[in-house]
Amino acid sequence: MTAAAPVDIFLVQPPIRDYYLTAKRTLPAGLLSIAAALRREGFSVGLFDALARSKSKPIAPPSGWSDLTTIYGPEDLSPFALFNRYRHFGYGLPTIGTAIRRSKAFLIGISSLFSPYEDMALATAEIARTYRPEATIVLGGHHATALPERLLAHPAVDCVLRGDGEAALPALAHALVNQRPWETVPGIGFRREDGRFFLAPPAFVDDLDELPPPAYDLADTAYYGRRHKSSVTIATSRGCPLQCSYCCTGAASAIPYRRRSIAHVMREIRQAADRVSLGFIDFEDENISLNRQWFLCLLDALQSFFGKARPELRAMNGLHPATLEDRVIGRMQQAGFQTLNLSLGTTDADQQKRFGRPDLRVDFDRALEAARRHDLSAVGYLIAGSPGQEPRTVIDDLLFLAERRVLAALSIFYPAPGSSDYEWCRRHGQLPEDIARWRSTALPLGNQQQRLASVTLLRLTRILNFMKACIDREGDIPHPAPIRTKHIAAPVNRWSDGLKLLQAFLHDGQIRGIDREGQIYRHRMDEGLTQAFHQGLEGAVLKGIQQS
Repeated sequence: MTAAAPVDIFLVQPPIRDYYLTAKRTLPAGLLSIAAALRREGFSVGLFDALARSKSKPIAPPSGWSDLTTIYGPEDLSPFALFNRYRHFGYGLPTIGTAIRRSKAFLIGISSLFSPYEDMALATAEIARTYRPEATIVLGGHHATALPERLLAHPAVDCVLRGDGEAALPALAHALVNQRPWETVPGIGFRREDGRFFLAPPAFVDDLDELPPPAYDLADTAYYGRRHKSSVTIATSRGCPLQCSYCCTGAASAIPYRRRSIAHVMREIRQAADRVSLGFIDFEDENISLNRQWFLCLLDALQSFFGKARPELRAMNGLHPATLEDRVIGRMQQAGFQTLNLSLGTTDADQQKRFGRPDLRVDFDRALEAARRHDLSAVGYLIAGSPGQEPRTVIDDLLFLAERRVLAALSIFYPAPGSSDYEWCRRHGQLPEDIARWRSTALPLGNQQQRLASVTLLRLTRILNFMKACIDREGDIPHPAPIRTKHIAAPVNRWSDGLKLLQAFLHDGQIRGIDREGQIYRHRMDEGLTQAFHQGLEGAVLKGIQQS
C-alpha cells in the first residue's frame, strides 16, 4: 500500500465521503496504469489506495444537507431500507499524510475522478502540502479534465493534468527533473505568476496498445476480491461511440473512442493471473460488446486461457442489449459470465429521445430469453430524476421489469461534466450551487417534491425486487393483509418481517420501515407514485429473478 522505501513519485487514491460506497468497483486501475507508464520512463513509484479499507466511520453530513435527512428518513432495518448515514470511507487524512511524508517523493499525483468528490481530493492535496511541502502536487482524472479551474483555484494544487495520465504525468516528471518549462507538458494546467490559468488541451494516448500492463504489484487485489480470490479491473477501451445525453465519455464528449487489441488485453490478464489467484475480472468499458466480432474473439481468448479454472467475468457498466444475440450470450456464459448487466434506461418514447437512445425493449427481451437458455441471471438498469423526466414514466419502467426475469436496478441521474445533460443543466441554472450535491445520493435536480419522488422510486424498486425474491423462494408473493402491530420483536428478521411489511404494502400502498427498537413506521413518500405502482401491480404478471 505504501512505499517501502523512498520513491520518486507517489500516487494517491483519496478517501470518499458519501452515504454509500460500492467497494468492489474502486480498485485504482487508472493509477496502476499510470504507475506502469512512469516505471517505463525510469521513475520509482509508490501508491496509497485510501479506499482499500473495510472500515468506515459515520460523520455529520455537510452543512445544508438537512433536507436529505428528512427525505431519507430514520434508520430502517427492513428489506426496503435505503442508506441514511453519511460516512467517511477509507483511511483518515493523517494516515495518508504520513505515507506521503515517508515516500519522500518529489511529485505527488492525486486522483480526482468524480466531480462531487472534489472535497476529498482537495483535502488530500492539503495534507500532502502539510506533510511534504517541497513536493509538486498534481491532480488528474476526469474532474481535473472537465473542470480544471476549480482545482487550480485551491492553493495546495500546483497543477492539473487533463486527459490520459499515462500521456501527461511522465512528461511532467521529466520536466521537473530537467527543469523544463511546464508549458511543454501535454495536458497540463497551472496558475501563472500573474494569476491567470494556463490550460493545455487534454492529452490522449492514441494507441492504447503502446501502454505497459498496469502495476498490479502496487494494488491490494485481495481486498477487492470475493470468496478468497483476487479481483482486477480492466478497460479494453476508452470512450464510447454512442451519444447518450447523460454520459460524459461518449461521442458528444471530448474523449476519443479507442479500443485495445485482443493480444494487448490478454497480456494484461496473463500478468495479473501470474501474480494472484484470480477469481473475478470486472470490465469497466463503457460498452464492451459494441463490436460483436471483436468481443467474440476476446471471449474465445479468455476461455482458451483459463479453461475450466475460469474466473467470473463482469461488465458492470452495462451492456447494450442490441449487441447481445444468442450466440454472443452463449459464448459469454462459456467464458465465465454469470450475470448480464443490461442497460435499458427507459421504456418511455419521449425520454428515449431526450437520452439519445433507441427503443431497446425488443432487444432487451431477446437478451433475457437468451440469458434464460444459457442459465445467466440478469440486471436491468433504469434512470430516474433526469432533466425533463416525468417520475410517472419510471413507474411504467418498473412495471415493465416486474413482468420479466430480471433484477431491477434504478440509478438517480447526476449531471456529469462533459455530458450534454450537464451542459443543459448549466445553461438552465439547474446545477446545485454545492458541487458535492451533483452526486446521485444527493438527488441533485429539482425541488423537495421531486427529490421525494426519486426516493419513492428507489424504495419501490426495493419492494419490487423483494417481491421477485418471494416468487423465487416461495413460489408467489404473499396475499395483502393489514399490519396489526406497531412493534417487531427483536431481533428483526429481514425476511419474515419483510413479508409482513410487503403484505401491508399490498393492502394499502403504504411503505413502512422498522427502526432499531423494532417500531414500525411509515416512510415519507410520493403518494401519487406509490398508488400508481400499487395499481399497476394488480394487472401485472410478476416474475422472479432466477431463470426457471
